[in-house]
Amino acid sequence: MKFNKTFIFLLLIISCSDIKPDNQTSEFEKVLGIENVATLDFLVSDFENDFLKRQYPNLKTENAYRQFLIELRDEKTENWKHISEKARTKFKTSDLRLEMYEYPDSVWIIENSDFDKIESDSLEYIKHPVPYIKSRFKYASPDGTIEYSYIRSHSSELKPNSNFESIINHELNSPHFNYIGKYLQALESIKNKNKFYDKLFDVKKEFGYVSPKLTAFEMLDYGFDLNDELNRQIIVLELAY
Repeated sequence: MKFNKTFIFLLLIISCSDIKPDNQTSEFEKVLGIENVATLDFLVSDFENDFLKRQYPNLKTENAYRQFLIELRDEKTENWKHISEKARTKFKTSDLRLEMYEYPDSVWIIENSDFDKIESDSLEYIKHPVPYIKSRFKYASPDGTIEYSYIRSHSSELKPNSNFESIINHELNSPHFNYIGKYLQALESIKNKNKFYDKLFDVKKEFGYVSPKLTAFEMLDYGFDLNDELNRQIIVLELAY
């Protein structure tokens, strides 16, 4: 019995050792939530100890981050190594991914706009005489009701003899920025910390996607502190995933 109590006590110590005290937890992390922060910590650690060390074996971590940003800004990424399979799988199966991105639950190929319809909650769309893709996104409201939104888009691969099933599957697995996810909320919580965060939040809120090259340029231009934990978290999320 004494052994069991000791064993349980050790498990509690180990499980709690990865949880930061409130005074060491940034507002960004508080909004993301404990589980998402644990995933993020893993991704940052893997990025630093696997990708950066393989890519820049002779540089210290801070300088490796800087070289990464410089090469991304200058579009010299042809010799970059890949993020580890373990980290990519971790992100792909995490809740964090769904706080950053959303995926359609249904996709159709519409022959032309005469075969489409405007949903009651949709905006008017431009008439199109050629086939296009229509994607539906499903949301669960806090009260349990289900809501939908729609996106119409085109693809250069969408031709009369195209493999429609392949195009639909590709769209079903294509990420779209999640405008109501915790990641954008976390960015909002820190936007007043400095001008870069404020600008990043505004651009993400307006457009969702931000060019990695432009993001790297802005980080270097603002003199990003590459020893700062939060800055490293932003770099990994924005530029690696």
